[in-house]
Amino acid sequence: MTEMATPPLSRAEPERHPAPPLTDASAAALAARARQRRLRESVTIIGVQLLIALLLLAGMYALNATAGNLTMPHPMAVLNQSIKMWSDGTMLRALGETLTVLSLGFLLAAATGIGLGILLGGFRFAGRIFDPFVNAMNSTPGAAFIPLIIVWFGLYTEAKVVVVWNAAMFPILINTAAGISNANKDLVEMARAFGATRANLFWKVMVPDALPSILSGLRIGAAVSTVGTVIAELTMAQSGLGGLLIAAGNRFQMDRYFAVVIVLMALGTLITALLRYAENRVSRWRLTLADGR
Repeated sequence: MTEMATPPLSRAEPERHPAPPLTDASAAALAARARQRRLRESVTIIGVQLLIALLLLAGMYALNATAGNLTMPHPMAVLNQSIKMWSDGTMLRALGETLTVLSLGFLLAAATGIGLGILLGGFRFAGRIFDPFVNAMNSTPGAAFIPLIIVWFGLYTEAKVVVVWNAAMFPILINTAAGISNANKDLVEMARAFGATRANLFWKVMVPDALPSILSGLRIGAAVSTVGTVIAELTMAQSGLGGLLIAAGNRFQMDRYFAVVIVLMALGTLITALLRYAENRVSRWRLTLADGR
């Protein structure tokens, strides 16, 4: 008499319930919690930054007390010197000269870097040809070209603008080319399927999709252009904030030297913050478009 095989017991699957729909009240509560979290993060970040600033200020006091004014000036002496230089117009004139060189060089670098980046990123054959030369120029220190720039353009504003352009163009070019070459393939194929011309494909599909990379390159280029401006003012006809730096350093006027350094730090921070804000705005715009699709 054979035993009948008993079928294996089937494990009962748990009943799945659909997620409850998101009501307006719950959505508002989630948005409020997100705002509170962002506010707490901002307060924490500002608090830590203030703490770091206080520690640096305390370090200046300590170093001044132990090593003297030649090594580290007293913070109140730096403040008094800053007030004096702003009130007599010395700092304002130098800042205007520096901003003129920086603005001209950065705008020229942005125009050429974005234009060439679009071409090299959009035409892969041209990108493969010029990629070694771009990398070679980008990896060469900008100071190596200063003697040649002095011979070609002299010692004044034109030469300084060229130094800033040479420093800032290649980060912008490389980031733009990377953003164009890595544009959304689905959008590109869709535009081609609808008969988009090469110009429309560039300006209406690839360039908008590459805007975050372009703005990132502009942010890096702006930071580099600030450094390039000071280097140009130090090595060529001494003017602007760089001229004040070298004059104060040669006379060992450390309070005056640090007053100029603080202005340079504030200038670079402001330019970077403005470009980062624009970058974040563009990122939010892209997310809004993606949600709309």
